[in-house]
Amino acid sequence: MISIIISSGSPGFLKRAKLNIQETIGIPFELLVYPNFRGSRGLCEVYNQGAREAKFDILCYMHEDLDIQTPNWGQVVLDIFNSHQNLGVLGVAGSSYKSFAPSAWAAVTPNRELMYCNYIQQFRDQSQQPVRYYQNRGDNHTAEVVSVDGMWFCTPKHTALAHPFDERTFGGFHCYDQDYCLSLFGKYQLLVTFDVLIAHASEGNYGRDWIENTLKLHRKWAHKLPFHVERVSDKTSQQVEKTAYKFFIERLATSGYPQISAERLLTEQRASGKLSIFLYLKLRYYVNKFFGKIPREDSRYQLINSLTLAANGFGALPKGKRK
Repeated sequence: MISIIISSGSPGFLKRAKLNIQETIGIPFELLVYPNFRGSRGLCEVYNQGAREAKFDILCYMHEDLDIQTPNWGQVVLDIFNSHQNLGVLGVAGSSYKSFAPSAWAAVTPNRELMYCNYIQQFRDQSQQPVRYYQNRGDNHTAEVVSVDGMWFCTPKHTALAHPFDERTFGGFHCYDQDYCLSLFGKYQLLVTFDVLIAHASEGNYGRDWIENTLKLHRKWAHKLPFHVERVSDKTSQQVEKTAYKFFIERLATSGYPQISAERLLTEQRASGKLSIFLYLKLRYYVNKFFGKIPREDSRYQLINSLTLAANGFGALPKGKRK
């Protein structure tokens, strides 16, 4: 039996979610819905209340814009928890590495070998076709990760009560999931399941709220980051960190932050001793590029842009060049 906890901001999405759960879960459940139409309560606060008020041993935190497509998924969840006695979190998307660089849950490398997921991403723009994201090395039912995406994840009630969401630090709708996972990492097992398929109706929002909360998250855990489940080579680690830094710096630029905010971030990260001087100097170049100080006609821009696209799977490496 499962207690499902939803912070609701849309009556339409909620109505569809209720019907979908009833038709697919396949086991007894309770649904705890907390109206939050104006977004006045952060998810940490709502989820802590849900954990206190839930009557079943397994909690499922989910967004209301999901369509769960696996029949009897409730029994799938219970079976996984029953077979993993120290399981703290079960999700459908996660990574086995969490970067020191400010980032979302995904640890991006050219081959995506550190990411594990099984979900369908839909888009607000109806002209865009849904995309199935499936990353599973081998024919596994689960994969061990450091953190999961918060669109849908399950956790034991006693674990949620012993390690409550940090509502003092995270008052909005970002980073509650990563922070909860990091608070459990090393004490409990965290898994992604490939046996539950979910369609997510909306994309992530990487604006100012995400930026500010991501900085809070990484400053909170800076003394322990990076985290990883499996052994990671120095090359792979550097790929993840560089990609994460670049994405974050670009988000700072496109969200209207002044260039000095990116420069201060790199100075702070360099002072920690975890950002190499080589990568620091490369990133200073990207700061100038993203904030418009280097023209796109510059040959250095064209080369680095080609390398970046290739590293993220959007093209081939230029001839005679190696990353």
